[in-house]
Amino acid sequence: MDLKNISPKVYKLYNSYQNYDWGTKNNNAFIPKFVGDEVEKDLPYAELWIGAHPKLSSKILIDGKYYSLDKVIEAFPNEILGERVAEKFNNKLPFLLKILSADRALSIQTHPNKSTAEILHAKDPINYPDDNHKPEIAIALDRLNAIVGFKSFQEIVKILTKYIELADAIKFSLNENQKNLPVEKQKEIVKNVYAELMNIGEDTLIKVITSINEKIKSENNPLKEEKEFLKQFRIFGNDVGLLSILLFNYVKLEKDEAIFTDAGIPHAYLEGNIIECMANSDNVVRAGLTEKYKDVETLLSILNYDSTSNKKMKPYHNSTTFKYPTPIDEFKISINNFSKHNEHIEENNSSIKIILIIYGNFIVEWKEDNVTFSREFEKGEAILIPGNLKSYKLTNSHSAKFVMVEVP
Repeated sequence: MDLKNISPKVYKLYNSYQNYDWGTKNNNAFIPKFVGDEVEKDLPYAELWIGAHPKLSSKILIDGKYYSLDKVIEAFPNEILGERVAEKFNNKLPFLLKILSADRALSIQTHPNKSTAEILHAKDPINYPDDNHKPEIAIALDRLNAIVGFKSFQEIVKILTKYIELADAIKFSLNENQKNLPVEKQKEIVKNVYAELMNIGEDTLIKVITSINEKIKSENNPLKEEKEFLKQFRIFGNDVGLLSILLFNYVKLEKDEAIFTDAGIPHAYLEGNIIECMANSDNVVRAGLTEKYKDVETLLSILNYDSTSNKKMKPYHNSTTFKYPTPIDEFKISINNFSKHNEHIEENNSSIKIILIIYGNFIVEWKEDNVTFSREFEKGEAILIPGNLKSYKLTNSHSAKFVMVEVP
């Protein structure tokens, strides 16, 4: 690193894409249109990464040269992160911000907690590249369809009754005396049912999925998750991950609605465009609907079988700001809606903030050596406010909207 110091100023972040095969393409490619880039034909645009993860770090421009943000933080942790954040998170940016755009289902997945992440990373650093947990929030930019968390015990019993081929495949039966079991016993049964279904033999799996597919097609008014089963069957064929679509809660988010998934919560995003923020980790434990590495044994061992863990998040809000409460130390996130001629003033900043403009334009003002500087940012651009910049001001002349991520 040839930099001698980091000026207390506002920096634009230059960010890159992940082109996973489930991303949106061509006329539907949300992310390049959002940031104002040309759309490359037939290339899937799945995620835009904004942060300092070493796999795809953002860059900043200093004196005509681009520097990777993770390396700048490594060299100047107190200046970029602020002393409090640098000390608490071992000189690393604790969060990763993304725009995610899904045309079809992501994998059936969950994320490990911190201690499990450390074990997985030590044993298999290729498939588990981080020793960190990955709690995350998804906020709909327009909408999101997803499956999140297990349905209630009673609902799962109904599924096994309706699709008797599932129950027969694992020799499941429930007598009348078992219908009012204690919650812990219910969770134990769900755990055993799911484990057996995820491990049934290939021939049985094909018969089960083929039978369910035909049953749903004959339905006059199929449920949302049953329609989703048909859609993903056309894409993935006889994939064991299809069974999770029937057993998990179907969740539909409208614009600005959110859902938080902590360690062990099973989920799969199905379709839509979202803001996603998480602890700075790329650890994913997968078990279906993917060509990537699957680790069914680990997934089953760390899942949360609590059916109440799938609630939509209710943000706190006033006339301009939605604040999304997350029960973690790595980040807090808000969405700010400005009418004409609003301003956001910070006069006592001491830690890093990242701002992403959803629409509209903002002018950011700050001072260096008592000289006032300003720079205009527009839709799709991301702004880094370093910890050593004590004061700044955002103003807008027309309606505008931005996301702010900071460390609590």
